[in-house]
Order: sequence, then structure tokens, then C-alpha cells
Amino acid sequence: MRYWCISTSAKNWDICKASNTWGMDARYFVTLEKFLKAEDKAIVYTHGGKFAAVIEFVGKYFYSEEDIGWTKGKNRFSFPYRIRFKVIHESSNPPQISFSTEERRNKAQWVRPNLIDEITFIADKGKTWNLYLQVSIIRITKEDFDAVCKAIMKN
Repeated sequence: MRYWCISTSAKNWDICKASNTWGMDARYFVTLEKFLKAEDKAIVYTHGGKFAAVIEFVGKYFYSEEDIGWTKGKNRFSFPYRIRFKVIHESSNPPQISFSTEERRNKAQWVRPNLIDEITFIADKGKTWNLYLQVSIIRITKEDFDAVCKAIMKN
């Protein structure tokens, strides 16, 4: 079993939940083909710093160009490489992350410790931390999955 962090807008996440389908573009074909499998688990990050849910992937990926309402930027986009999932837990009050450090006089200063400090896959804890979550899917360690999952389950 592998662990993942998937990233999308809040609007696209609502569409994903309605269809129990996660979609990606062609850049992620090899990841789907070779690495992502049924029973893998993921934490769902929605833009704006929130970890919204924990999911488990179900079945094998498939290709479909059916328009179900997803957008990429302001335009409709099919994200045709798809895989079904089931929600394990969705938080009604999603834990948020943000930068936790700032540089002052060439030294790091903790300014707002938060969940970001408990996970390793986001190495940059400064103001550009969100670059790590610009991709649709990234593999994470079980330790990172467990840390975020615990925060999601608590809320």
C-alpha cells in the first residue's frame, strides 16, 4: 500500500465527492499506470491550506473524457485519467496549514507553529510552502499520512 496527498480546488473536490472519482491529466499517466493501486490511501488537500479528507482508492484507473464539471483555472477540463475512491473520513472543520517560519536577519524564526511542522513532504516551511501542493498527486510517507490523518480525524 502507498500513501498519497492529492490536491485540488474546493469546487473540484465537491465534484470528486459527488462522483467518487479522482481525475488527473496526461502528466500523471505513468503514476497511475505503474504506482497508484486500489487500496492505496490519500489525504485530500484543497487549495487555501486545508486538509479536507482521507480517502481510499478503489479499482483500477480508467480513461474518460466525460465532462462532469471540473475546471482547470477558469476553464472546464475533463481530467480524463480517473480512479474511483471512497471517503474514509471528511472533516467538518478541516485542519489548516500555513507557513511557520520567516527569515529575519538571515536567521529562521518560528512565527506560527502549525501542522506543517509535523510533516516532512513539505520541506519549505516558509512563505513558498504551497509550491509543494501545486501538483495533483504526490507520494508521501506513512508517517506524514498518519500525522495529517490524525489532524483530520480530530476535527
